[in-house]
Amino acid sequence: MKEKVFDIFASLKARRWSLGHVLFAVVAVLLAIAFFLALPYRLRALPGGAMTVRHVTEATAVVNGQPQTVTLPYTFRDLPPETPISLTFAVDTRASFSLLVKTVYAPTEVAFNGETISAYGKKGTYPSFLDDPPTTVRIFNFRPDVNGPRTGTITVTYEFPHDRAQLPVAPFSISNTSGLYRYEFGYLMACFFVEVFLALMGLVLVLLSFSIYDVKSSRSMLLFLGLFFLAVGVWNIGENDFSVFAIQNATLLYLMAFTGLFFVIAPLYGFALSAVTFRWQRLLTAVFYLEVLLPALALLLQLAGLVMMMQSLFVFHLLHPLALALLVVALVYEAVHEKNIRARWILVPVAALLASALLEVLNYYVFRRFEFAMLFLAGAYVFLLLMLVLTGAILRKNARMKQDYERQAHEHELLELRLAAEKERHDMMLAEERRLSGIRHDLKHHVSLFSELVAQGNIEHMKEYLAGLTKAIAAHHPAHYAENLAVNAIAAHYAALAETQGIAVTIDLVVPEHAGSLTDAELASVFGNLLENAIEACERSRGHVVPPPAAETPASEQGQPPFARSSRPSHELPPRPFLELKARVLDGRLVIILDNTCAEPPAKDGERYLSSKRGHAAPGLGLSSITAITAAHGGRATFDSDGRAFHSSVILEL
Repeated sequence: MKEKVFDIFASLKARRWSLGHVLFAVVAVLLAIAFFLALPYRLRALPGGAMTVRHVTEATAVVNGQPQTVTLPYTFRDLPPETPISLTFAVDTRASFSLLVKTVYAPTEVAFNGETISAYGKKGTYPSFLDDPPTTVRIFNFRPDVNGPRTGTITVTYEFPHDRAQLPVAPFSISNTSGLYRYEFGYLMACFFVEVFLALMGLVLVLLSFSIYDVKSSRSMLLFLGLFFLAVGVWNIGENDFSVFAIQNATLLYLMAFTGLFFVIAPLYGFALSAVTFRWQRLLTAVFYLEVLLPALALLLQLAGLVMMMQSLFVFHLLHPLALALLVVALVYEAVHEKNIRARWILVPVAALLASALLEVLNYYVFRRFEFAMLFLAGAYVFLLLMLVLTGAILRKNARMKQDYERQAHEHELLELRLAAEKERHDMMLAEERRLSGIRHDLKHHVSLFSELVAQGNIEHMKEYLAGLTKAIAAHHPAHYAENLAVNAIAAHYAALAETQGIAVTIDLVVPEHAGSLTDAELASVFGNLLENAIEACERSRGHVVPPPAAETPASEQGQPPFARSSRPSHELPPRPFLELKARVLDGRLVIILDNTCAEPPAKDGERYLSSKRGHAAPGLGLSSITAITAAHGGRATFDSDGRAFHSSVILEL
């Protein structure tokens, strides 16, 4: 799955799709999904013709036998649990009609002309871990009685809830079924649409955090940002009255609403801690864990039937604004005192979210103008827009920092290789100087012996001695592979290492002493990485060596070097691990090919080979270094494995 994701994004990159293009496409797809999820309910409102919706705002309420006239919406307060509250109003019975009733954590019974027609929230009809039935919206249908009176009465009876000190009663809505669906769609569908979009967007960001970015902080930022929007979306889907028609499960909506609300601040803290290194890191981390553990505890207590989430809500009405305020103060400190750029970026959207949270708490306890968290949802939308822009900027900066780090690491690696090559050359020169010094030291003894043999006329003995001396000098002559001293030193070093490990070595190099724009360090890096990887592959292939295929590389084949690889009959193939290295200068380019035993195909992630040294968790540094050098010199590097041998081809512009 991960390889497919990398393939998709590699193809997008090849078509010059930026991250902005990808996010725009994702947003467009999510909007389309959310729209089509909502579309059936829009169409459902059309058949039969939608009548105008009439709202009942005046009713006669009877509480403890005391009648009173109330104007809806109205809130009954501080009554004993299960106290019956009846609201009665008159209706026209000459035509069919439907009644929409919203219940808020209270058992509800609907009667028409004194006859009960429906009841909701009786014990046993909802899970035992709830003390009161969850909030829901129900539609009741009435048919005319042609022989009855022109008007009738509807009585809606509530029981005061156990876990709340108040019972809000919304206005009743009367129309036909199509009219009520049309009304619900027009009033709440826009919010439902955006809430579904937020939840889907959160899921996409969470998936992207596991699929794309290699930088740990970038993955964490995307993950927590996705979890934040998922929590906001789930919370508000659970709060939206229209969700009752879409999901048809009041208990699930109850859990979604409170779980999303309780967990909404934790991912915001996680995002901030991933993006900014705070001076108060320990304190903010402690608040983060508190915002994770307390909601989890509230959920467990709810499922155990010990403490209702409605009762826990008051803790989070205090905890969430305080946590947001602390985060804003920390961001202000980092932005002003520590001059932290990222803190400045994040401060504005988090401050906007804090303002919306404070307004929501004020609205909940004082004004009560909205049925669900419209103010905080509006703040979340502002936060969403700002954070998507800012997160994109932070991720781009992280990507540049990663590239700079990799470039510096590559330059450091090249410097180390250059120093190693220089040390190799120096050691070889010292060894040669010591050998020549020894020869000069022994030369006088040889001359004395020659003089003595001449004086004796022993010419045959002198010839034998000269032959032995010539053979001894030739045996100690250092290997010569290329005119370029750095390449020669690297080739000599790895050839000697390979031969000591029983690897059949064939090296045929034509590399000039001065290789144009290529530095000795770059040449040492390319040849050193190729040979080091080849020797490691040969070592891993011991015990199941498969001889290489005898194949000729066409000069015209794209991506392959324009000269032939070796081609030998099968009976001449080496019976042990092998490596064959060739290099030529052709048309102003240095062309390098290397074949080596590779019985086990290397692990790949998309088009990239993974390093066995790093547990196949990241691309190999050697091949990455070679690719970077070829790209810097307008060349190309291709690598391929056929299950028997590994083939490397490198072309460098001189």
